[in-house]
Amino acid sequence: MRKILLSLIIVLLVGGAIGLIMKQDPGYVMISFKDVTLEMSLWVMLTLVIVGYVATVVLFKFIWVLLHPNSSLSKLTGTLSHKRALKSTIKGMLELAGGNWGKAEKLLTTSANKVSYPLLNYIGAAYAASEQEEHERSKELLRKAHQTSPDAEFAISFVQSQLQLKQGHYESALASLKRLHSMKPKHRQTLKMLVTAHTQLKDWEALQELTPTLKKQGIFDDRNLLELEKNAFLALLEKLHFRAKTGESKEALLSELQGIWKKLDALAKDDEMQVLYASTLIEFGSEEKAEAFIRSSLNNQWSDALAGVYGQLTDVSMKKSLSNAETWIRRHPESAPLYLAAGRICQRLQLWGKARDYYEKALHIDASSEAIVELSMLLKAMGDIDVAQELIVKRIHNDSLSMKALPLPH
Repeated sequence: MRKILLSLIIVLLVGGAIGLIMKQDPGYVMISFKDVTLEMSLWVMLTLVIVGYVATVVLFKFIWVLLHPNSSLSKLTGTLSHKRALKSTIKGMLELAGGNWGKAEKLLTTSANKVSYPLLNYIGAAYAASEQEEHERSKELLRKAHQTSPDAEFAISFVQSQLQLKQGHYESALASLKRLHSMKPKHRQTLKMLVTAHTQLKDWEALQELTPTLKKQGIFDDRNLLELEKNAFLALLEKLHFRAKTGESKEALLSELQGIWKKLDALAKDDEMQVLYASTLIEFGSEEKAEAFIRSSLNNQWSDALAGVYGQLTDVSMKKSLSNAETWIRRHPESAPLYLAAGRICQRLQLWGKARDYYEKALHIDASSEAIVELSMLLKAMGDIDVAQELIVKRIHNDSLSMKALPLPH
């Protein structure tokens, strides 16, 4: 406040002094050029000179502003243009969210060159073009995105792989996803899309290789992961069986089967998969490996289904097999499949009476057990034809219980 007051006092004093001097002696100036003569006071002349000087400075300043792109005026016009482009970008994104693909693409592409970071514009426009089935245009927009933002390669490739999956180009998507996976091995969404690509391409070996990573990263819950692993294993088993039918060496197939099984995790404890694995080992002629696998599995975790497979072994030591079966019977006396397996082992050892006892115990626990067939055949061979026929009739009757009863004569 004091500075302003002091400045006003100084201006008034200087102005008063100049006014006093002008009043005492206005001075005289005459300018003559050919036939033209100008006369004025000294003070008017000084005023014109000062005004002319200021006008010249302002004019040169204005010309300089127009000629230099980094000038304040240029910045002002550029800011206005940037604001309009930003507004168009926001509007384009809203149209994209609303499903107006054509309008969204137009707004985003026209404003892309006028915003400071056009990556989002080109990515959004690529999505919009893809939704309109303009796949080549979508690729071109992604190329432009990469040209403007080469440091955003992961984000652009991620969008590209999403669009490729959506379009059903699974091989191209897989190539993109493998590159993304090498860049960020723990990226959850990339891993999920890799599962989709491998599944669609029926690349079960690769899917099985990926399963431990999926579990480690917690990509799927236990139920979904088990289902995924199960589908892959079943598909691989089907391929092995097909190759066995074509005459391929069973030794090679057996080695491949064991390699596949070793890669399993939670699935290795699943009853159905254990039965399939053991049955396939038997089919490929490796009963010793099947016996060792079944014995180890049953000692660790009991399975009635797997115990039933144990009775199908024929090319192993039957005495040791019977000893194992009777040990398990003491631990699991209510297992009908185990009694059936023990009966079959005894029959192979020609222990007819013991086989009959085990079959009868199996039927006592489960009337629908396959033991009824084995027992009827055994009794028939032993000359007890009436009992064998009764068992056969009983089996037929049991099978017909699921059917609607037919009328009978009184």
